[in-house]
Amino acid sequence: HGGTVDGRAWDDQFAAFSKQHQVIRYDLRGAGRSATPVQPYSNTEDLYQLLKFLKVSKASLVGISRGGGIAFDLAIDHPEMVSALVLVSSNLSNTPKVYEDMFERTTAVGKKDGVAAAARVWGLDPYQGPQRVEAREKVLKIIEDNVVRFRHIDGSPAVKQLASTDKPRSELLTKIHVPTLIAFGEKDAPDARANYERWAKGIPGAKRMSFPRSGHLVSIDMPAEFNKAVLDFLSAIK
Repeated sequence: HGGTVDGRAWDDQFAAFSKQHQVIRYDLRGAGRSATPVQPYSNTEDLYQLLKFLKVSKASLVGISRGGGIAFDLAIDHPEMVSALVLVSSNLSNTPKVYEDMFERTTAVGKKDGVAAAARVWGLDPYQGPQRVEAREKVLKIIEDNVVRFRHIDGSPAVKQLASTDKPRSELLTKIHVPTLIAFGEKDAPDARANYERWAKGIPGAKRMSFPRSGHLVSIDMPAEFNKAVLDFLSAIK
C-alpha cells in the first residue's frame, strides 16, 4: 500500500483477486496494525522475510505508490522470488515537487489544527486524493488513522529506512526481467505521469495502462477496471 494508508486500501481487490489467486496483503511498519519502527529498517527486507515466513517461494507483486517501490526493490534484490510486477502510480523515489509540497502542508496543518485537518489536506488533494466521490469518506478515515505516524505530526522522530543500493531506481529499470505492468491515472500530477511513462519505456517489455477517471489512487478510483486489467495481465503470463 501507499503512504498514509494501510492494507484496507486494497479492500476492493482482496476478495476479487482471491477468486483466482492466493492473495496476501499486509500493513507496512508504522501503518495500520503494524508496530511503529524504533530503529532503522528495510521495507524490502520486511517483505522478503514475510514471504519466507509464509513459505511463499515466488509471488506476483502488486504495489501502489511507495508500495510499488518496495515491490520493485524486491525484484532487484531477490529476482528469484518475483514472477511478475504491477507498479501502480509508483514514482520510484522520483517524487514530484507538487507531492512534496502537499506532504509539507499536511504536516504543518496537522501540527496546527489536528489529525482530521491533516487527513483532509492529503485526502482532498486533487492528485493524491480519490477522484471517486463515493470513496472519499472511507479514504479520509484510513488517512486519519495513519497520518500521525507517517508524517510524525506528534513530533516523533523519523526512523531511517534502509536501501540496498545507493543507485536511484530509475537507473535500475533494465535489471527488471519479469513481466511488468505500469498502471496510472490520467488525472495524476503531470510530473508523476511523466515518471510512469519513463518506467514503461525503461523496463524491458513492460506493458502500460492508463485509467482516464483516476488520479493517484487507481485501485480505489476505478476498482472494477483496475481489477480486470491486473487479472487479465496475470492470466496472460506463461
